[in-house]
Amino acid sequence: MSRLLSASAGALALAVLSLTACGNPPKLNADAYYREATEAFQHKNYDVAIKQYKGLLDNFPFSDHAEEAELRIAHAHYKSKQYPEAIAAFNDFQRMHPLSPHLPEVYYLLGKSYMDQMTTVDRDQGASENAHGWFRVVLERYPTSPYAAKARKRLIQCREALAGHELYIATYYLKRSNLKAGENRVKGILENYPDTTAATRAVEQLAEAYAKAGEESHETLARAALAERGGDPPPAAGADPPAAPANGPATDTLLADLTTRYGAGQGLSAAATAPSLLDPVTPKTGTKGGPSGPSGGGGGAIGGPDY
Repeated sequence: MSRLLSASAGALALAVLSLTACGNPPKLNADAYYREATEAFQHKNYDVAIKQYKGLLDNFPFSDHAEEAELRIAHAHYKSKQYPEAIAAFNDFQRMHPLSPHLPEVYYLLGKSYMDQMTTVDRDQGASENAHGWFRVVLERYPTSPYAAKARKRLIQCREALAGHELYIATYYLKRSNLKAGENRVKGILENYPDTTAATRAVEQLAEAYAKAGEESHETLARAALAERGGDPPPAAGADPPAAPANGPATDTLLADLTTRYGAGQGLSAAATAPSLLDPVTPKTGTKGGPSGPSGGGGGAIGGPDY
Protein backbone atom coordinates (compact mmCIF):
# COMPACT_ATOMS: atom_id res chain seq x y z
CA MET A 1 0.00 0.00 0.00
CA SER A 2 2.81 2.35 0.93
CA ARG A 3 4.56 1.56 -2.36
CA LEU A 4 1.38 2.43 -4.24
CA LEU A 5 1.03 5.71 -2.38
CA SER A 6 4.68 6.58 -3.04
CA ALA A 7 4.31 5.84 -6.74
CA SER A 8 1.16 7.94 -6.93
CA ALA A 9 2.83 10.82 -5.11
CA GLY A 10 5.79 10.66 -7.46
CA ALA A 11 3.57 10.69 -10.52
CA LEU A 12 1.66 13.65 -9.13
CA ALA A 13 4.86 15.59 -8.42
CA LEU A 14 6.09 14.90 -11.94
CA ALA A 15 2.81 16.12 -13.38
CA VAL A 16 2.97 19.32 -11.31
CA LEU A 17 6.56 20.00 -12.44
CA SER A 18 5.58 19.40 -16.03
CA LEU A 19 2.67 21.83 -15.81
CA THR A 20 4.87 24.42 -14.08
CA ALA A 21 7.53 24.19 -16.76
CA CYS A 22 5.07 25.06 -19.48
CA GLY A 23 2.67 27.11 -17.42
CA ASN A 24 3.76 30.48 -18.93
CA PRO A 25 4.46 29.96 -22.62
CA PRO A 26 5.02 33.07 -24.78
CA LYS A 27 1.73 34.65 -25.75
CA LEU A 28 3.06 35.44 -29.23
CA ASN A 29 5.69 34.06 -31.55
CA ALA A 30 8.76 36.16 -32.41
CA ASP A 31 7.34 37.59 -35.63
CA ALA A 32 4.10 38.58 -33.91
CA TYR A 33 5.96 40.37 -31.11
CA TYR A 34 8.06 42.21 -33.70
CA ARG A 35 5.07 43.09 -35.88
CA GLU A 36 3.00 44.47 -32.98
CA ALA A 37 5.95 46.39 -31.54
CA THR A 38 6.88 47.94 -34.88
CA GLU A 39 3.30 48.92 -35.62
CA ALA A 40 3.04 50.61 -32.21
CA PHE A 41 6.37 52.37 -32.77
CA GLN A 42 5.29 53.69 -36.16
CA HIS A 43 2.06 55.03 -34.61
CA LYS A 44 4.10 56.72 -31.83
CA ASN A 45 2.59 54.47 -29.19
CA TYR A 46 5.97 54.14 -27.56
CA ASP A 47 4.93 52.54 -24.27
CA VAL A 48 3.34 49.64 -26.14
CA ALA A 49 6.31 49.43 -28.50
CA ILE A 50 8.74 49.17 -25.59
CA LYS A 51 6.61 46.49 -23.91
CA GLN A 52 6.36 44.37 -27.05
CA TYR A 53 10.01 44.74 -28.01
CA LYS A 54 10.96 43.69 -24.49
CA GLY A 55 8.58 40.74 -24.81
CA LEU A 56 10.41 39.74 -27.97
CA LEU A 57 13.81 39.97 -26.26
CA ASP A 58 12.67 38.15 -23.12
CA ASN A 59 11.11 35.24 -24.97
CA PHE A 60 13.22 35.10 -28.13
CA PRO A 61 16.65 36.60 -27.28
CA PHE A 62 18.25 35.07 -30.37
CA SER A 63 15.66 36.33 -32.82
CA ASP A 64 16.84 37.94 -36.04
CA HIS A 65 15.03 41.06 -34.83
CA ALA A 66 16.80 41.22 -31.43
CA GLU A 67 19.40 43.89 -32.29
CA GLU A 68 16.82 46.11 -33.95
CA ALA A 69 14.49 45.65 -30.96
CA GLU A 70 17.22 46.80 -28.55
CA LEU A 71 17.87 49.91 -30.60
CA ARG A 72 14.20 50.73 -31.01
CA ILE A 73 13.64 50.46 -27.27
CA ALA A 74 16.28 53.15 -26.84
CA HIS A 75 14.67 55.27 -29.58
CA ALA A 76 11.24 54.88 -28.00
CA HIS A 77 12.54 56.08 -24.64
CA TYR A 78 14.19 59.05 -26.35
CA LYS A 79 11.08 59.99 -28.31
CA SER A 80 9.08 59.76 -25.08
CA LYS A 81 11.57 62.21 -23.47
CA GLN A 82 12.56 59.52 -20.97
CA TYR A 83 16.16 60.63 -21.20
CA PRO A 84 17.79 58.64 -18.35
CA GLU A 85 16.16 55.46 -19.71
CA ALA A 86 17.23 56.34 -23.26
CA ILE A 87 20.84 56.96 -22.17
CA ALA A 88 20.92 53.63 -20.32
CA ALA A 89 19.45 51.80 -23.34
CA PHE A 90 21.84 53.40 -25.85
CA ASN A 91 24.78 52.59 -23.57
CA ASP A 92 23.58 48.99 -23.27
CA PHE A 93 23.39 48.80 -27.06
CA GLN A 94 26.92 50.07 -27.65
CA ARG A 95 28.21 47.66 -25.00
CA MET A 96 26.43 44.67 -26.54
CA HIS A 97 27.14 45.59 -30.18
CA PRO A 98 30.59 47.24 -30.37
CA LEU A 99 30.83 46.64 -34.13
CA SER A 100 27.31 47.67 -35.08
CA PRO A 101 26.96 49.93 -38.14
CA HIS A 102 24.43 51.90 -36.09
CA LEU A 103 27.05 53.22 -33.63
CA PRO A 104 27.31 56.71 -35.24
CA GLU A 105 23.56 57.08 -34.73
CA VAL A 106 23.79 55.71 -31.18
CA TYR A 107 26.60 58.08 -30.19
CA TYR A 108 24.79 61.01 -31.78
CA LEU A 109 21.58 60.21 -29.90
CA LEU A 110 23.51 59.82 -26.66
CA GLY A 111 24.63 63.40 -27.25
CA LYS A 112 21.09 64.51 -28.06
CA SER A 113 19.73 62.77 -24.95
CA TYR A 114 22.03 64.92 -22.85
CA MET A 115 21.57 68.03 -24.99
CA ASP A 116 17.81 67.93 -24.57
CA GLN A 117 18.41 68.22 -20.82
CA MET A 118 20.65 71.28 -21.11
CA THR A 119 19.60 74.24 -19.00
CA THR A 120 20.37 77.96 -18.78
CA VAL A 121 23.91 79.33 -18.49
CA ASP A 122 23.47 80.15 -14.80
CA ARG A 123 22.95 76.48 -13.89
CA ASP A 124 25.16 73.40 -13.73
CA GLN A 125 26.46 72.45 -17.19
CA GLY A 126 26.89 68.70 -16.68
CA ALA A 127 24.42 67.87 -19.46
CA SER A 128 26.19 70.29 -21.83
CA GLU A 129 29.55 68.68 -21.07
CA ASN A 130 28.27 65.16 -21.70
CA ALA A 131 26.54 66.19 -24.91
CA HIS A 132 29.73 67.95 -26.05
CA GLY A 133 31.72 64.78 -25.43
CA TRP A 134 29.42 62.45 -27.38
CA PHE A 135 29.19 64.78 -30.38
CA ARG A 136 32.99 64.85 -30.44
CA VAL A 137 33.00 61.05 -30.54
CA VAL A 138 30.83 61.12 -33.66
CA LEU A 139 33.09 63.65 -35.38
CA GLU A 140 36.36 61.98 -34.41
CA ARG A 141 35.37 58.36 -35.06
CA TYR A 142 32.91 58.73 -37.92
CA PRO A 143 33.78 61.97 -39.78
CA THR A 144 32.11 60.79 -43.00
CA SER A 145 28.97 59.46 -41.35
CA PRO A 146 25.66 61.20 -42.14
CA TYR A 147 25.55 62.04 -38.44
CA ALA A 148 28.83 63.98 -38.51
CA ALA A 149 27.28 67.16 -39.96
CA LYS A 150 24.49 67.02 -37.39
CA ALA A 151 26.98 66.45 -34.59
CA ARG A 152 29.10 69.39 -35.74
CA LYS A 153 26.10 71.74 -35.58
CA ARG A 154 25.11 70.46 -32.13
CA LEU A 155 28.70 70.72 -30.92
CA ILE A 156 28.74 74.43 -31.74
CA GLN A 157 25.62 74.88 -29.63
CA CYS A 158 27.17 72.96 -26.73
CA ARG A 159 30.34 75.03 -26.90
CA GLU A 160 28.32 78.24 -26.84
CA ALA A 161 26.45 76.99 -23.77
CA LEU A 162 29.64 76.03 -21.95
CA ALA A 163 31.35 79.29 -22.89
CA GLY A 164 28.21 81.20 -21.93
CA HIS A 165 28.34 79.67 -18.47
CA GLU A 166 31.94 80.81 -18.04
CA LEU A 167 31.01 84.27 -19.36
CA TYR A 168 28.15 84.45 -16.85
CA ILE A 169 30.65 83.89 -14.00
CA ALA A 170 33.22 86.27 -15.50
CA THR A 171 30.56 88.98 -15.80
CA TYR A 172 29.63 88.50 -12.15
CA TYR A 173 33.22 89.15 -11.07
CA LEU A 174 33.92 91.98 -13.49
CA LYS A 175 30.79 93.90 -12.51
CA ARG A 176 31.93 93.68 -8.88
CA SER A 177 35.42 94.96 -9.79
CA ASN A 178 37.01 91.61 -8.92
CA LEU A 179 39.36 91.97 -11.87
CA LYS A 180 41.64 89.06 -11.00
CA ALA A 181 38.81 86.50 -10.84
CA GLY A 182 37.22 87.95 -13.98
CA GLU A 183 40.48 87.83 -15.93
CA ASN A 184 40.96 84.20 -14.96
CA ARG A 185 37.54 83.26 -16.31
CA VAL A 186 38.08 85.16 -19.57
CA LYS A 187 41.42 83.40 -19.94
CA GLY A 188 39.65 80.03 -19.64
CA ILE A 189 37.15 81.01 -22.33
CA LEU A 190 39.91 82.03 -24.73
CA GLU A 191 41.78 78.79 -24.00
CA ASN A 192 38.87 76.40 -24.37
CA TYR A 193 36.18 78.16 -26.43
CA PRO A 194 37.94 80.68 -28.71
CA ASP A 195 35.57 79.88 -31.58
CA THR A 196 32.43 81.09 -29.77
CA THR A 197 30.57 84.37 -29.78
CA ALA A 198 30.77 84.21 -25.97
CA ALA A 199 34.56 84.58 -26.30
CA THR A 200 34.12 87.82 -28.22
CA ARG A 201 31.70 89.14 -25.59
CA ALA A 202 34.14 88.14 -22.85
CA VAL A 203 36.94 90.15 -24.48
CA GLU A 204 34.60 93.13 -24.81
CA GLN A 205 33.66 93.01 -21.14
CA LEU A 206 37.29 92.63 -20.13
CA ALA A 207 38.23 95.72 -22.15
CA GLU A 208 35.50 97.71 -20.41
CA ALA A 209 36.67 96.45 -17.01
CA TYR A 210 40.24 97.51 -17.81
CA ALA A 211 39.01 100.97 -18.84
CA LYS A 212 37.09 101.30 -15.61
CA ALA A 213 40.12 100.21 -13.58
CA GLY A 214 42.50 102.56 -15.47
CA GLU A 215 44.56 99.61 -16.80
CA GLU A 216 45.53 101.33 -20.05
CA SER A 217 48.13 98.85 -21.34
CA HIS A 218 45.86 95.87 -20.69
CA GLU A 219 42.92 97.72 -22.19
CA THR A 220 44.93 98.29 -25.36
CA LEU A 221 45.54 94.54 -25.67
CA ALA A 222 41.87 93.75 -25.12
CA ARG A 223 40.69 96.39 -27.61
CA ALA A 224 43.04 95.05 -30.26
CA ALA A 225 41.73 91.52 -29.70
CA LEU A 226 38.15 92.77 -29.86
CA ALA A 227 38.80 94.58 -33.15
CA GLU A 228 40.37 91.44 -34.55
CA ARG A 229 37.37 89.34 -33.57
CA GLY A 230 34.89 91.78 -35.06
CA GLY A 231 32.84 92.47 -31.95
CA ASP A 232 29.89 90.45 -33.28
CA PRO A 233 26.70 90.69 -31.20
CA PRO A 234 25.25 87.52 -29.63
CA PRO A 235 22.84 85.53 -31.84
CA ALA A 236 19.11 86.18 -31.60
CA ALA A 237 17.14 83.97 -29.24
CA GLY A 238 16.49 80.58 -30.81
CA ALA A 239 18.91 81.14 -33.69
CA ASP A 240 21.88 78.90 -34.36
CA PRO A 241 25.13 80.59 -33.28
CA PRO A 242 27.19 81.82 -36.23
CA ALA A 243 30.70 80.62 -36.87
CA ALA A 244 32.99 82.73 -34.71
CA PRO A 245 36.66 83.41 -35.40
CA ALA A 246 39.29 81.44 -33.56
CA ASN A 247 42.08 83.29 -31.82
CA GLY A 248 44.16 85.52 -34.08
CA PRO A 249 47.50 87.25 -33.32
CA ALA A 250 45.98 90.01 -31.18
CA THR A 251 43.84 87.57 -29.19
CA ASP A 252 46.86 85.29 -28.78
CA THR A 253 48.81 88.25 -27.38
CA LEU A 254 46.04 88.99 -24.88
CA LEU A 255 45.86 85.33 -23.89
CA ALA A 256 49.65 85.13 -23.52
CA ASP A 257 49.54 88.14 -21.19
CA LEU A 258 46.83 86.51 -19.06
CA THR A 259 48.67 83.18 -19.03
CA THR A 260 51.90 84.86 -17.94
CA ARG A 261 50.14 86.33 -14.96
CA TYR A 262 47.85 83.41 -14.02
CA GLY A 263 49.33 80.28 -15.54
CA ALA A 264 47.86 77.83 -18.03
CA GLY A 265 44.38 76.51 -17.38
CA GLN A 266 43.21 72.95 -16.87
CA GLY A 267 41.41 72.68 -20.20
CA LEU A 268 38.02 71.14 -20.85
CA SER A 269 36.57 68.73 -18.34
CA ALA A 270 36.96 65.00 -18.89
CA ALA A 271 33.25 64.69 -19.73
CA ALA A 272 33.47 67.33 -22.45
CA THR A 273 36.54 65.81 -24.08
CA ALA A 274 36.29 62.04 -23.71
CA PRO A 275 33.12 60.41 -22.36
CA SER A 276 33.44 56.89 -21.05
CA LEU A 277 33.11 54.70 -24.13
CA LEU A 278 31.94 51.18 -23.44
CA ASP A 279 32.98 49.68 -26.76
CA PRO A 280 36.58 48.51 -27.25
CA VAL A 281 37.01 49.64 -30.84
CA THR A 282 39.74 52.16 -31.67
CA PRO A 283 39.77 53.46 -35.26
CA LYS A 284 43.07 52.96 -37.07
CA THR A 285 45.17 56.02 -37.82
CA GLY A 286 44.56 57.37 -41.29
CA THR A 287 41.17 55.76 -41.87
CA LYS A 288 38.26 57.97 -42.67
CA GLY A 289 35.64 55.78 -41.14
CA GLY A 290 35.01 53.81 -37.98
CA PRO A 291 34.92 50.07 -37.40
CA SER A 292 32.03 49.49 -39.76
CA GLY A 293 33.91 50.46 -42.91
CA PRO A 294 35.01 53.40 -45.04
CA SER A 295 31.74 55.25 -44.62
CA GLY A 296 32.08 55.33 -40.84
CA GLY A 297 28.73 53.68 -40.20
CA GLY A 298 26.74 52.10 -42.98
CA GLY A 299 23.55 51.30 -41.09
CA GLY A 300 20.48 53.25 -42.04
CA ALA A 301 18.71 55.25 -39.37
CA ILE A 302 16.33 53.10 -37.39
CA GLY A 303 14.51 55.72 -35.39
CA GLY A 304 12.45 57.41 -38.05
CA PRO A 305 12.57 61.20 -38.56
CA ASP A 306 15.75 63.25 -38.29
CA TYR A 307 16.75 64.52 -34.89
